[in-house]
Amino acid sequence: MKDYLRRTVKFILYMAVIFFLVLVLYPLLTQGVSPAVTLREMFQNQKFMLFLAFLLAYALIYPLVGFSKIKRHLNGTFADNRVVFEKAFETLNYIKTADDPDRIVYRRKSGYARFAQWYEDSIVISPNENPVVISGMRKNVTRIDRLVDQFLLKASE
Repeated sequence: MKDYLRRTVKFILYMAVIFFLVLVLYPLLTQGVSPAVTLREMFQNQKFMLFLAFLLAYALIYPLVGFSKIKRHLNGTFADNRVVFEKAFETLNYIKTADDPDRIVYRRKSGYARFAQWYEDSIVISPNENPVVISGMRKNVTRIDRLVDQFLLKASE
């Protein structure tokens, strides 16, 4: 629940910054004048309020849809297949930031990639569970799972 709230608030704050950049800073820099519409006028506009309502609804749904957990079945234990996981993360430019007995955390190497993903780029592996649980941003978790699957197939041949 804590991650859900953090991600929702972070998304709303990023959208507020984007709104500020587009509605205030851009006209100020390109035309040299402050925006013609005041904040009060925007909040009285029904279309703007509807847009804000959709944005808030999306911010509430995004953490549920954008992040996932995948259960990865392995032949053997995680310790037996640890090299395969490390090779998959290295291939996709991830570095290990935490290695505890209960969880292993990987993050992107590139600072720009981390910024572009709002610093929500961590992938957490729970090696003690059977099957192994990989959690994080949905597209990254799916990529890692596919790559691990490919490396496991190559190793079994």
